[in-house]
Amino acid sequence: MWNFEKYPAALRLVMDDGYDRALTLLPENRLTWEGAEYAGEALEFGEGLYFLPFDAQESPRINLTLILDMEAGLVTLIRCRQGVNPKRPSYIATEIVPGFIDLPGRPEPLKRHGYTRDLVGKCIRWDYDWGFSIVHVYLTEHTYRIRLLQKMGDPDSPYEIAMKNYVDHTEPGYFLRIRPGVVLFGFTEDHMDRVTGPEISCSSRAQLIDLNKVETVGRGFGMPGPMDIFRAKGAFVEPLPGELDPACIYYV
Repeated sequence: MWNFEKYPAALRLVMDDGYDRALTLLPENRLTWEGAEYAGEALEFGEGLYFLPFDAQESPRINLTLILDMEAGLVTLIRCRQGVNPKRPSYIATEIVPGFIDLPGRPEPLKRHGYTRDLVGKCIRWDYDWGFSIVHVYLTEHTYRIRLLQKMGDPDSPYEIAMKNYVDHTEPGYFLRIRPGVVLFGFTEDHMDRVTGPEISCSSRAQLIDLNKVETVGRGFGMPGPMDIFRAKGAFVEPLPGELDPACIYYV
């Protein structure tokens, strides 16, 4: 929840793509972005650190996620678009734009949220609120893998049949250090989208990870319907034999 007493509701975001954006946080989980109003709640994930995702457009579908670090005066924007590739309509194009928050009396920060290897070579088992568990294997600074712990449904369902083609669970990812011990991790199921066909919609996730508490908050985008917000508890686990081998079927 946004701290209206401590931080200004109206913010000018100066982005490194050359464009400024106007953001205003409103009560009752509303906001204005570039003059238009949307539903979107700023979720606090540490003192003055907020995770703010919202759906910005229905066709083509656009989701925006803002990482607002009020203490450092920094912002990172993740823009995801689905429906812009005519040959792969479910594919999600992702763009990351860093910048800073123009705060009264504060100079422009010299640095931005930067890419990191903090998670490379680590494995975390995530246990979500709804009872689902999965292991993320952070393979390189550009890729990650999943270790499936549960079947999703009927083995004869179109979903499970399509998933049989998903042999290599390696996907492109990105990792940015937001603060010491806090990483922004995101991925797009690009490989899954290529091999499973129309039975499964490509998905994109972005999440903040606290490496000390091993907790996360994030959003999922891409499946039919509005985005979903999730939280999960984690634990570091050991990799299985060969799980950290960078050789794979799918190359990025």
